[in-house]
Amino acid sequence: MKPQYKLLNKMLLLQVRTLLCGSLTIVLILGGSCKNNLDEKPYSFLGEENSFKTASDATVALDAVYDRLRTIYSMTMINLADVNSEELNVESTIGATILDLKTNNYSPSNPTFDTFYTNCYLLIDRANRVIKNVPGITMDATVKAQVIGEAKFLRALTYFDLVQAFDDVPLVTTPTSDVVNVSIKRTPSDQVYTQIISDLKDADTANLPAKYTAAGTIGRATSGAVKSILAKVYLTHKDYTNAAAYAKQVIDSKVYSLFPDYKNIFPPENKNGQEHIFSAQYSCVKTTYGSSMAEFFSIYFSYPINQGGGSYNVEPSYVSSYLAGDYRKQVTIITQKVNPANNQLVFARNGPCVDKYWDPSPCAEFDARNNFMIIRYADVLLIYAEAINEINGPTSDAYDAINQVRTRARNGNPSANPQNLAGLSQAQFRDAVLQERGWELCFEGHRRWDLLRTGKYISTLQAAGIPVSQKNLLYPIPQHQMDVNSALTQNPGF
Repeated sequence: MKPQYKLLNKMLLLQVRTLLCGSLTIVLILGGSCKNNLDEKPYSFLGEENSFKTASDATVALDAVYDRLRTIYSMTMINLADVNSEELNVESTIGATILDLKTNNYSPSNPTFDTFYTNCYLLIDRANRVIKNVPGITMDATVKAQVIGEAKFLRALTYFDLVQAFDDVPLVTTPTSDVVNVSIKRTPSDQVYTQIISDLKDADTANLPAKYTAAGTIGRATSGAVKSILAKVYLTHKDYTNAAAYAKQVIDSKVYSLFPDYKNIFPPENKNGQEHIFSAQYSCVKTTYGSSMAEFFSIYFSYPINQGGGSYNVEPSYVSSYLAGDYRKQVTIITQKVNPANNQLVFARNGPCVDKYWDPSPCAEFDARNNFMIIRYADVLLIYAEAINEINGPTSDAYDAINQVRTRARNGNPSANPQNLAGLSQAQFRDAVLQERGWELCFEGHRRWDLLRTGKYISTLQAAGIPVSQKNLLYPIPQHQMDVNSALTQNPGF
């Protein structure tokens, strides 16, 4: 990775260098040329206001914000949230960078942290440019409000990811206008959460559509996506009243519903379906727009391109945690697969593998059609159940929410597991929701954050025999960021 990718205080210069010549979006935003732009002053510092003139400019600029989601999610989030938990294991061939995440042997120099941190701030900078410049465009007021609302949603979502990983982070809400000698302190996480909630509430009043149907709009943030992320933010911040209220608004909207069959959540053909509230979009429009999850999770020699396969498998203790007969285990965890390229049956060599992200027709090697589901309806039901329990204990509404998820997991067999819950104490229900999230949302980038939110991270990893200590409750600020920003401080223990 080139050094300039490491620098928070060179975010805009990075965009000029790496994206200007290859992206119509950035050409339109920055208004520069592709000629020797590294040796010239970034003209966007002087003339950005001339690049936001029309409604089309606003839409193209917003597209550039969405484009950055692909660099934050997929395997990056799975490595941060699922490898660093008791769910996933990785083989030694994957390399020390990921192995260290599994064993909590990482240091601030681990490039996973820097890649994630840098890409988050690149997205934030693009969102800041939309939020600053679009208000000055003469365009339809409703469309303008939606564009700004979507940009604020994306900024809030990204800051939420950052504070979950690092706690205090620099809060930057204006475009980067100087790429030299920038020192930005970490902002207390409570203040960052205040900004996250403010952005999401602004987005909630921007009249975003409940659904998109027009070509080129499917996958954009909806009103339901805003409320769902608000519910999760409030839950994480332990404001259970607001978490329950926003989750209930999503439930009562009737816009979303569970797929009747759990296995239908995951095929690429069903993405952006009835259960998918907001996802990072991957596709074969360009091979570089594909996701890498299908190959990394597949059984060796089952991936149809180059007879490939991944290096991720399921922890045995996680496999055995399912109740007997839970249909989700059958859908999610496999030990054999037919390679569609040669019709050969292939068996797992190093333990069970994950089948959620299988794509029989990928774009290219490490580029498949699978979206990354940032939040789906089952997640909202479980957020609601958890929040209600924290307020009033396990009420009938809390039971109804979690039992909807458990009912689907029986796949139409009323005598199968998991049976509906009843008669639990508040503490028992709390534990049941956490376990249910593990079964329902496994390998979808949630587990570390769930364990941290519920105070079960250390005890869960200890029970699984994974080295863990107090310092692992936060990830370290990336060393490259510390090197270039003297105002940053490091998290304890690093």
